Amino acid sequence: MELKDKVALVTGGGRGIGRETCILLAKQGAKVGIFSNNPSESQDTAKYIQEEIGGEAISLNGDVRSEEEVNNAVQELQEKFGSIDILVNNAGVMSLKPFVETDVKEWDFIQDVNVRGVYLCTQAVVPKMIEKRNGVIINLSSIWGTKGGPDRSAYTTSKYAVIGFTKALGEEMKPYKVRVNAVCPGPVDTKMMEDLAPDVNKDNWLHPIDIANVIVDLCLPKSVAVTATAIEAFGNGRPVNQ
Repeated sequence: MELKDKVALVTGGGRGIGRETCILLAKQGAKVGIFSNNPSESQDTAKYIQEEIGGEAISLNGDVRSEEEVNNAVQELQEKFGSIDILVNNAGVMSLKPFVETDVKEWDFIQDVNVRGVYLCTQAVVPKMIEKRNGVIINLSSIWGTKGGPDRSAYTTSKYAVIGFTKALGEEMKPYKVRVNAVCPGPVDTKMMEDLAPDVNKDNWLHPIDIANVIVDLCLPKSVAVTATAIEAFGNGRPVNQ
């Protein structure tokens, strides 16, 4: 229970990596706000934490692209549990298609969720973290945020941006003892990937809990030395299928 009475906000917390992260944070004693644009998924995760773990959790509904909805969710969580100690920017989207087939609308959508969403959520919680001189922010990038690859130009661009943002903010927050790190998963067997590539061989792919373990470890006091960096996490398989 190393995070007892800490307050955590997890975006995209209703399923996949986000859900497993919420559950692990609750097992460590954190009070968890589960932010999702799918109310049934976030409510189900909150119910699991409350009934199966005996933890404290609240479902927060909204879109990470909306400044108003993000601010409302943060306010609701703070009114329920207190100021936020941990932010996990997990919500994200991906597409697999050639660059010439990626139109402006799709490009902007991916940047808005994966980059603007990270900015808005971080902007909403950082002032209180600075005031308290304490906080942890974990941003989900990707192994594709460290290298190029075909048919994913919009996604790769957004995930490179997440790493750049993480390193810049991490340096800026050092005087305030707010740690900022990125986690860069390799292929993970999630619903998003199943929808995108149902026929891909998933041998050696990671599971959501594997990435959740990395995220939560970075939130613990033992990781005080780690900030302004990106952690690659792709298990014992190849980092990407090529």
